[in-house]
Amino acid sequence: MSRRRDYLTFFANRRARGDFVLAHDGRSRLRWILPAVVVAAAGGLAFWWFTRPSPNEAPGPGGPAAGVSTVPTILHPISTSTTAAGGVEALCPPSVGEVHWTTFKGSPERSGCIDAPVITTPEILWAAKVGVQAWLNNPVVVDDTVFVGSAGNVQFESDAADGVYALDLAGGTRRWFLPASLDVNGVAADEDVVVATGDEGLVWGIDPVTGLALWTANLGAAVFTNPLLVDGKAVVGDQTGTVSAFDVRTGQRQWSATVAGAVRGGAAYDGERIFVVGEEREVLALDLQGRELWRVTITGRSGEGDELRVFAAPAVAGDALIVSLVREAVFGEPGLVALDRETGDVLWWAVDAAGIKSEWANVRSSPAVVGDLLVYGEPYSNRLVALGAVDGRTRWSTEVGAYCYPHWSSPAVVSGRVILARDDGGLYAVDVATQTQAWAIYLGLEVRDGAFPDDFDDEFCVRQPRTGTSVIASPAVADNGVVLVGSLEGYLFAIGDAAW
Repeated sequence: MSRRRDYLTFFANRRARGDFVLAHDGRSRLRWILPAVVVAAAGGLAFWWFTRPSPNEAPGPGGPAAGVSTVPTILHPISTSTTAAGGVEALCPPSVGEVHWTTFKGSPERSGCIDAPVITTPEILWAAKVGVQAWLNNPVVVDDTVFVGSAGNVQFESDAADGVYALDLAGGTRRWFLPASLDVNGVAADEDVVVATGDEGLVWGIDPVTGLALWTANLGAAVFTNPLLVDGKAVVGDQTGTVSAFDVRTGQRQWSATVAGAVRGGAAYDGERIFVVGEEREVLALDLQGRELWRVTITGRSGEGDELRVFAAPAVAGDALIVSLVREAVFGEPGLVALDRETGDVLWWAVDAAGIKSEWANVRSSPAVVGDLLVYGEPYSNRLVALGAVDGRTRWSTEVGAYCYPHWSSPAVVSGRVILARDDGGLYAVDVATQTQAWAIYLGLEVRDGAFPDDFDDEFCVRQPRTGTSVIASPAVADNGVVLVGSLEGYLFAIGDAAW
């Protein structure tokens, strides 16, 4: 199945029950203690008054304009709280390493959760024209540089914008561009190498400073996945279902394995096992040497049939590996299943215990993990849904934006606040503690500068936005709290806080 055909199906402009692959939280002491307290308070007040910064020193929204190369105030984090705005603990799960958004969903586990400053009043810091940002064009950040692949000026066609971009985090200015012959998909990076995958069947190892290719590997088939960098290896999957591990320094292939169906979203890692899922719902666990630990094929629940597909990367949540399912039609329960990380046995199937919806659609995104919850955007709705990570039972949902049939983007969680991009062109923040929308900003048309269209309503999206374009890529979050996400219009946006 070619990628061109896949993506035409992804954007199918119809709703049907047979919509298979992709339509659809002592008084004597007081005599001297009280005067001492009063004196101390008065002294502290005087100290604050005479040492406070003048109004001219205070940062504000009138700071450096987008594109200016000087480092704005936003690059200085103001908080790294792991408590949600409502006071409820919403901790990110532990990771095998420090969590920075150098890979899809921020960690090898694909948890999509980071502790960083929280945006309260969103504004677009800069918008860089980088070509179409499709489902796999998810940015990553290393220090002060943003890396992202591009599907070019016209998706699925060879053009001058196909390639890998490196941008300055502060102003969005281009540092370098590595051209490709066809669309580039996922990227991952560290301080020594940027690894990218592409439709032309290549995997690139790129110098992060110069943008020069250090090595290339030709797999002979389109490589869709977000790369996984672990133990000095770059693990990728291709259209044939082959999973390959390349030495990140030399590009030499160290091992390979196969699963049934194309590997699309990418692999996950829990510190011991690498997990890969093929489109034909076969799940494979490998050790770092590529040795098979277990292999299972997911079989649908009664009434769902075996016509299941998997497009998203799996996510590690506690003892479970979470897999998102694309099913033959809509069903009465959410399309998520949890497997035991050690054995591959089914731990739970998602159940709508909260009675959120009567019809649950295909899930093409990967849920984020925060506290004891899994959160994701549900298609055929305008809902952010939260399930229990241990039992798969729905807890709550929050309505954001317009009703859309499709949903592609995987969420990010920043210090207890879920950041969700949607097909209606909006980017939304939902507080986990209060389960309410905190803010929204529109990215479907760059000229709108974050303002939603005047005709934006509940029916603005449905099958596709009435005006503007969708946001189907997944957001990244820099250590300083800046959110980065691209649109189908061809812009990569950096969103910060107006008060930073």
